[in-house]
Amino acid sequence: MKTILILAASVLLSVSAFANTNEKNEENDVKTVQLTGSILDDKNKETLVGASVYVDGKKYYSDLDGNFCISDVKPGKYQIKVELISYNSTIVEVEANDNEGIDIYLQQN
Repeated sequence: MKTILILAASVLLSVSAFANTNEKNEENDVKTVQLTGSILDDKNKETLVGASVYVDGKKYYSDLDGNFCISDVKPGKYQIKVELISYNSTIVEVEANDNEGIDIYLQQN
């Protein structure tokens, strides 16, 4: 009797574990893209280092070359807000469907 109970319990546990792995695989199959681009000065077209880039409530920064890269973004429309000291902040709406780079220009105060 004990062996039948143990066998039944192990079968039930393995079935529920298998069901959970399928759910995780379905979540991982969602296509994602990268939002990449450069932050530039509007007048002299030089890249801007350390600009704050806000996407979907998360904060990122431009690197030493003025570039940013945001991975694992679901396709769709996003508003990107960019701020930097001594520059006017700007909001740009982009369509994230492929891995195209965008240039965002900031104007000095």
